[in-house]
Amino acid sequence: MGLNNMKTIWSIAQIELLRLVRSTKMIILAMFLIFVNIQILAPLRALSIDMGGKLSVLEPFAAIGNSGAVVLILPLFFVTMMADFPREGDCQYFYQIRCSKRIWIAGQIVYAIESSVLLTVFVFVSSVLLSLDFISMDVRYSDAVTKYVSVFPNRSGDYVVALIPEELYNQMQLSTAVIHTACLLILYFIMLSLLILLFSMIKKKILGIVTDGLVIALGTIACAGRIAFMWILPMAHTITWLHYAEYQRMPILPIGYSYLYFAIINVMLIAVSLIISKRCYGI
Repeated sequence: MGLNNMKTIWSIAQIELLRLVRSTKMIILAMFLIFVNIQILAPLRALSIDMGGKLSVLEPFAAIGNSGAVVLILPLFFVTMMADFPREGDCQYFYQIRCSKRIWIAGQIVYAIESSVLLTVFVFVSSVLLSLDFISMDVRYSDAVTKYVSVFPNRSGDYVVALIPEELYNQMQLSTAVIHTACLLILYFIMLSLLILLFSMIKKKILGIVTDGLVIALGTIACAGRIAFMWILPMAHTITWLHYAEYQRMPILPIGYSYLYFAIINVMLIAVSLIISKRCYGI
């Protein structure tokens, strides 16, 4: 693929990303922040007050990215945000004729990747900004989190304890947990957007959105019940702490397998999309 084609692909992706950022769909993110503030940040703020100490700057994001409720809601927000992906009409057909359908599809794939990264970065930055009153710049697990149960043993079953569970802070450093959480979320979002793209190319976009919804819903049910087939679905691979037991050093599933899982699925979706793009003349 020549340099000019690469520039065209990049240009298509940037145009789509700029349209997304400027669109009214960004209001969805404000709704998500309200949900996160109530479900995650308010309990963490109360925990900080109870313990008389601040949390680490990375702990709010670790709690958001490893919460079963958020990992259900956040992908749904992403699918809603990408519901018109790839966009039809306007000058899209002109692009397809001028630069070839395959180049246009490659631009859409780059846009899907950028959108996935953008949402994850937005969640991280928001988690920091909304928590400024009870976080410090430390990047290690705080005593407020790791010693909460020992100080308040009668609260061991409280909701806040599960936000950053022992499976996380007993098994890996906080910075490592945050990196895995962010990367796996990005790969999950990319997979969801590529499914929509693939179904759109065969003129079944609604079926693609429904498929994403089913994948998210089934993953939530399987993870909540710790059903064995949960590892067949992407959600289990997205939640870092599910890979580990509370104290045993041997992981339930090596986290590297989750990266391989998403890599295989996403590469296959990209390959099929590019192959189909040769045979399709409109979306």
